[in-house]
Amino acid sequence: MKYLFFTFFCFSICFSQSPRRVMKKIRANPIIFIDSINVEPAEMQKFDPNIISLVTVFKSKEAVELYGEDGKDGVIFIETKPFNKNRYQNYFKTKSPAYKKIIEEELNPENVQYILNGKILTENYDGDLASITDKTFKKIQIINSQELEKKYKITGKTYGILITSDVPENLYKGKEKFK
Repeated sequence: MKYLFFTFFCFSICFSQSPRRVMKKIRANPIIFIDSINVEPAEMQKFDPNIISLVTVFKSKEAVELYGEDGKDGVIFIETKPFNKNRYQNYFKTKSPAYKKIIEEELNPENVQYILNGKILTENYDGDLASITDKTFKKIQIINSQELEKKYKITGKTYGILITSDVPENLYKGKEKFK
C-alpha cells in the first residue's frame, strides 16, 4: 500500500492534484489500466512518470457503473505519451486528408508544430490533443512554414497544424489548457 501511495503521490504532483485528493478518489484495490491494458498495481512502478500523458480516476459509484462490483475500489486509466500520440494522430487523420498525408510522409515529427485554439503547444500536450473527440472538435487546418513564421513567429518547422476545439468537459484544468 505504501508503494501505491508513493506512486499516486508522484502522479498527483505531475498532474497538479494533491495526493490526498487522489487517494480519496480510490480505495485499496483499484482496477488499473495502462494504455487500455488491465495491469496489477506493481506494473505502475515500472513506468517513468515523464512518459505519462493522462490519468483518469473513477471513484466508487462511477467505477461500479463502468465495471460492476469489481470497480468498487475505483478504476484508474493511465495513458502514456506514445499511446496518446497514436490516438490523436489517428483521429486527426480521419478529419483531414492533408494531415494524414503529412503524418504518413513526414519522417521527422519535430518538423510539425501543433497549435490548439491559437496556443502554441510546446510540451506535454499529448493528453490535450488525445482528449479531443467529435463532440469537441471543430476544425483542423494545415499551414506551411512561411505562414507559420509570419503568423506565429515559429521557425524551423515545416508545417503548422492549427486545431480548433471546444474544451472537453472532463479535462482537468481544461479552460487553462484549451485557451
